[in-house]
Amino acid sequence: MKLKAIIIDDELHSRETTTMMLTAIDNNIEVIAEIDNAVDGAKSINDHNPDIVFLDIQMPMMNGIEMLDYIPKYKGEIIFITAHNQYAIEAFKKGAIHYILKPIDPDDLEVAINRVKDAIVNHKQKSDGNWLSLSTQEGWIVIKKSNILRCESYKNYTTIVTAKASHTISKTLKEVEATLSPNQFYRVHNSHVINIEAVDKVLKTDGGNVLLTNSDLIPISKGKKKEFFEWFQERIESI
Repeated sequence: MKLKAIIIDDELHSRETTTMMLTAIDNNIEVIAEIDNAVDGAKSINDHNPDIVFLDIQMPMMNGIEMLDYIPKYKGEIIFITAHNQYAIEAFKKGAIHYILKPIDPDDLEVAINRVKDAIVNHKQKSDGNWLSLSTQEGWIVIKKSNILRCESYKNYTTIVTAKASHTISKTLKEVEATLSPNQFYRVHNSHVINIEAVDKVLKTDGGNVLLTNSDLIPISKGKKKEFFEWFQERIESI
């Protein structure tokens, strides 16, 4: 997940430290601007609309909390990074997703970044039910449901296959299936769910198989065969 960030802090060392730590924690975060005051910071946010703003509080001319009144249309996430703990309650009331005290603890910064990712994924899921977020060993992966070719279970794990990649998650096939449209996806076997749009051929040989567009051959269980053929024919025009 690529994220764009702006750092607003009047201390050069603090800006450099934050940038360095972000690079070490997640190289998918691009710092597009480093600003040394809140006035220019508000303008930069309005111009660039970053995913995250790392914001100091005590700065000349205007403090970080006051600056929030000048970015009313900003929908991204605010992470305060400050040496002053007395503003925490006010910061959270203003909608901050996290509040980090200086000197920055890398673990605390990583927690904050993960909160931002979770918030973005949740927002995307709520605004568009056609997306699915996967929690993998590498991190959060967001895929479009219509891009899923098939899902295959192994014990309490499920591998989700798209045309570009495969992702294994610690969810049962039943849990994954519940997030997919029954008009588009069908469980042809205890271990397999397929996307009707990925079907290339339905074969009657060897008890029944489905050949997908990526050349995967998926077995149809004996108990599902009649029901699957009826489901398939309802959705595909035959001649």
